[in-house]
Amino acid sequence: MTVRYDHIVENPGDISELAIRPALEYVIEFVRQGRVNDSGFRYPAHLRQLLARPRLLKSDLRRVRKAVDGDEEFRALIASSMPDDVDLIVRWWITRPEGWEDLILAEIEERARQTEDAHAAADVVREQRRRRAAEQRAQTAETARDESLEHITSLRAENDAMREELTHHELKQQELDETIAGLRQELRHANDRLQAAQDRLAKSSEAEDQSVDAQRNAERVRDLALEDRRSALANLSDLGGILHDLRSLSQRLEAALPHEQAAAQRLPLPTPGRLNGNPQGRTIHLLKSTATVIIDGYNVTKGTWQDRSLEQQRELLIAATEQLAARFGTHLVIVFDGAEISGAHREDRSLIRVMYSPNGTTADDVIREEVRRLPLSRPVVVITDDQAIQRDVRSEGANIVSSAHFSQVLYS
Repeated sequence: MTVRYDHIVENPGDISELAIRPALEYVIEFVRQGRVNDSGFRYPAHLRQLLARPRLLKSDLRRVRKAVDGDEEFRALIASSMPDDVDLIVRWWITRPEGWEDLILAEIEERARQTEDAHAAADVVREQRRRRAAEQRAQTAETARDESLEHITSLRAENDAMREELTHHELKQQELDETIAGLRQELRHANDRLQAAQDRLAKSSEAEDQSVDAQRNAERVRDLALEDRRSALANLSDLGGILHDLRSLSQRLEAALPHEQAAAQRLPLPTPGRLNGNPQGRTIHLLKSTATVIIDGYNVTKGTWQDRSLEQQRELLIAATEQLAARFGTHLVIVFDGAEISGAHREDRSLIRVMYSPNGTTADDVIREEVRRLPLSRPVVVITDDQAIQRDVRSEGANIVSSAHFSQVLYS
């Protein structure tokens, strides 16, 4: 491109982008050739967006100049590859010899004098020198504006993040507020029966512990205690079914019932100091307690009978837990995935309760809901190795037993 030097305006001691357009366009072409010859060619990153443009605008020229002015290493790279016949203005602007600004200005004025209208060129040069100060002020203002816009964008992003977090907390609070504090008259009678069963189980556990020192009467006391537990568990199984059926009723009553904050929080069962470092003894202690024990079914079976089919795993676990309930009088609830499983709704088991997650719900969610559903006064033990379930039910005050320790007790 031919530069009309009689239309270029300059300031004393400084040079406009239009005056050095050949040098700036030379830089862009140098980068293009460098990228073709070397895929790892290094150049100022700000030039990347300008490589595909057929003609550089005035604002583009300013960006090229700003990028190259601050990169002496890049200018040295360009200088090392310049041919001998390169334009003098290009050479002086790239190599920056001593007094290079004066050389370029002198060259520009010389070329301007060679135009048809030398006087007009001189007037334009003087005008450019006056305008250069205004351009520098405008550039400073533009830089300040860009920084302000960047700061505003950052503040907006922070504000959006805070709004999103606030919305999340509001939804969480709404979920907590929607938790039902209790059922009215329909549940009171069931809770009374459940409390009576817990009292009987507590007494039988106390009697069983005392029988350790009385070997001659141990079997008789144990049989009496287990009989009492079986009777209580039969009631608990019935009550569990009633409470499960009333859950749907509670959802319909929720809108009409006043919402109250929970008066108490479930506390995990303490473990005697003598059982520290004895996971099997701790597991037996919890199974013999008055707690409701909820088992993550497949979490246990897949670690114990992994070579069996899922149906065989379920039947093996159910049979083993029924024997365990008969031995310890434990109130056991097993939760499996899948309500569509054949035989999922059998109700002919008197010692344990087997639950299957409904369509669209996982067994993990059923376990969490079952822990929340039980009265806060009733201890809960959850058998699982799933860390997410452990974290959630522990926050509800439940004791945790690993599937491996539970499996050891099943066959001990």
